[in-house]
Amino acid sequence: MNEAEIDKLRERFESMIEECRSCYFEPDELETLARSYQDDMEYDRALQVINHGLMMYPDNEPLLLCKAHYLAMSGATEQARSILSSVHEHSIEYYLLLSEIELVSENVDAALTAFKNIVELPESTIEDCIDILDICADFYHIDLLSQLTEVVEARFADATPYLRELALLCMDNDREDEAIELFNKILDVNPFSADDWLLLAKAHTLHKDIDKALEACDFALAINEKDENAVSFKGYCLYDSGRLEEAIEQFETFLNLTSHKAVAYELLAETYSRMEQHENAIKYLLLAVALDEHNDDVYYQLAVNYYCMGDIDSAVKNLRQAISCNDSDREARIFLGELLMQKGEFEEAYDQLIYIDKHPITDTVEAVAYANVCIQLQRYNEALIVLQQLVEKEPYNLHFLFDMILCYMQIEQYDEAAHWVEKVEKLSHDRELINSLDAASQEDWISVGERIDQLRNILKVYLDEQ
Repeated sequence: MNEAEIDKLRERFESMIEECRSCYFEPDELETLARSYQDDMEYDRALQVINHGLMMYPDNEPLLLCKAHYLAMSGATEQARSILSSVHEHSIEYYLLLSEIELVSENVDAALTAFKNIVELPESTIEDCIDILDICADFYHIDLLSQLTEVVEARFADATPYLRELALLCMDNDREDEAIELFNKILDVNPFSADDWLLLAKAHTLHKDIDKALEACDFALAINEKDENAVSFKGYCLYDSGRLEEAIEQFETFLNLTSHKAVAYELLAETYSRMEQHENAIKYLLLAVALDEHNDDVYYQLAVNYYCMGDIDSAVKNLRQAISCNDSDREARIFLGELLMQKGEFEEAYDQLIYIDKHPITDTVEAVAYANVCIQLQRYNEALIVLQQLVEKEPYNLHFLFDMILCYMQIEQYDEAAHWVEKVEKLSHDRELINSLDAASQEDWISVGERIDQLRNILKVYLDEQ
């Protein structure tokens, strides 16, 4: 049925319920109606349709399957199993539902038997086998598929679609070894499938074997040298392996083949940026942005490259542009905040850095910038929220410790400030600890005594001599 017909069915059924009257429906109409409500997640209404249908047609097996499916989805597996026991026609749908109930009940062997029954039915297709893959993935029982694959291969002359989907499923679940084995099996049957060579290359990449990935890309390109997916993926592989000059050549080939020029420009820019050839990177990013003026990621990459060249004003300009394209671009806001802080524009820097993760801190550099701008704006309580976490992460970082003391003094919590002064002084006498720090930190700690004396003299104004 089309949508309009289903809408009419719904209207007729809902009017019947509302007006407490009886209407005639064909069994297949009720089945369609129930599935329509289920698709829209109106499960109570779906069950209402099914129950009404079973009152009219108590032995209708498609409706019984619908009710069993609904109950299974609701977690009432035993009731679903009970209804299934009254169904005599053991169709593909019956076995699929039975397998789900068995998996929910952790009856794995029984589920496997149901799957095998589906494969062996005369009317089953390779697409039904792929449905089995999806069920096993949904129930986290991919291991069952290794026992089923032999049955599928024996039943179908060409099991390639099933094997390919299984290989992709293995790739999604960190089982690259199995995926590679499956793709090789597919390619043994059809060695001229460029798509499968490319998928094999991706599996090798996940397996961290770039040389074999490149070899698989070359086989794909030998079949079709103008396959832009294979050309670009070979470029990725070369990029990952650090062969950047070769990656540039590959991405230039991709640029000449593809209609997605902006993607090629970005790939070339990323490679030039990694080579620290920032002017070339900017050239290609400007070409990319000319094709798409609303790509916040390109503006962000422009900002990064301008920053690497020391052009802070251009970096700031492009970050503002990124944010205008995507107001929720958190990375652009934080980067802009850090640059504005460097320029001494603290109020606006604060407005951007407020987006950092503070509960808990996930990036120390961002947190330091936020704490510093809060101190500049005399938002000492806010700075302390971050500084306390920074000190937990780096308990011997003298800069964090002194910033905490400063903040406590500014909010007139002198006892707390004195506590941290005492802690710093104790740490300053631990030579073994100081010697274990990096050279820059050691230098900070060597001259700490004079600063402690200064702090102590200030605190004496507010506290007693002790």
